[in-house]
Amino acid sequence: MTFPARLSSYVVAGAIAAALLIYGFGQVSALLGAHDAEITAASVARLHDHAGLARYRAKLAAAEQRYAMTFAGELATADSLRQALRTGTRVDTVRVLLAIATHDSTALRACSVIVQTCAQRAASAEAEADSLAAQLKAQLAVHDRRCGLFGGAGVAAGKGTGAGLVLAVGCRLWP
Repeated sequence: MTFPARLSSYVVAGAIAAALLIYGFGQVSALLGAHDAEITAASVARLHDHAGLARYRAKLAAAEQRYAMTFAGELATADSLRQALRTGTRVDTVRVLLAIATHDSTALRACSVIVQTCAQRAASAEAEADSLAAQLKAQLAVHDRRCGLFGGAGVAAGKGTGAGLVLAVGCRLWP
């Protein structure tokens, strides 16, 4: 086999080897990148979920405020009836005691709703915080794992002087 024929077969074999390497590195990159892409997509979904959860907690807070006003009004009314009974301005004791019990009962129900909505808001916020902490931990595990063709040039030092060019195919697997 003559030199030009050998050279052309080496070039063809090198091109096939390079194509196989590039294909292999592309597959590795896709495999590593798929998991990272899933984590990033989940992070984006969590970010979008936050707006809905914030609206939910705002509705609960508004309900709390409404019931707090009801609670305060009913309690003030019951206290004023107690004061009227104590000072003797109201003498119909049975009716006043019944009205006091009604207002206290309504205030107690409003207080119960306030406690429940507050607990729901707190549970929602804690669940979201735990979810975001777990997602952030997963997101921090995402690394730049590029695969591709890298090149460089440099000067060699030693007994003589020299310069070189490097063309390499590789993947970054570790951070």
